[in-house]
This record gives sequence, C-alpha cells and structure tokens, in this order.
Amino acid sequence: MENLSTTGSEIRDAATAAAFDLDVFDHAAARRDGWVISDCGSYRDGAPRIELQKFDDPEQGPPKFRDDREAWAHVVARARSGSALHIRALDLVDRRERSAIEAAFGPW
Repeated sequence: MENLSTTGSEIRDAATAAAFDLDVFDHAAARRDGWVISDCGSYRDGAPRIELQKFDDPEQGPPKFRDDREAWAHVVARARSGSALHIRALDLVDRRERSAIEAAFGPW
C-alpha cells in the first residue's frame, strides 16, 4: 500500500494551491451540469478535503443526480471524452476523493 503521508509544509502548499484553483474553477458551469467541487475543510491530518458532489439546491429544482457516486460517473465519463471542465474538476479533488473515484470508475 502506498504511503500518502505528507509534511506540514506540503499540506499547506497543497491547501493554498487548491484554494487558488478553486477560485478560478468554473463553478457555475459545474452547477449547471448538476455537480459541484466543494471545499470541505481539512482532514484530521490537516490535508485539504476537496470533494466532487452532486449539486443540491431546492430552488433550482430536483437534482440531476441521485447521489455523489452518480455525479462521479458522469464527470469521469465526460473527462474521458476530453471535456476540459470535467478533467479540471478531477484534478482538483483531494487524493482520498480521487482514490475513491478511481476505485469506483477507473482512471480517466
């Protein structure tokens, strides 16, 4: 099993990079497509927690996806077809989220 531990400075650097990248990501396009990239704070070890989730907003009507896993499948499929938005989204998720998505749907 690969050791995914990081040093404190690597965690801070990753968190800073993720925060910057999240600022320039096209969140509106993702929401229109039915999903979001969410900054969920940090894991207990201080690593940034960035997740791909289905978009839920009752004011926008029913969600496009039943659950996050269905949103993952959609984003992976679109990334495989070359969509820059979807590739970028998958680049932004944290390592744990990426591992879970890859375990479920394979690499993109």
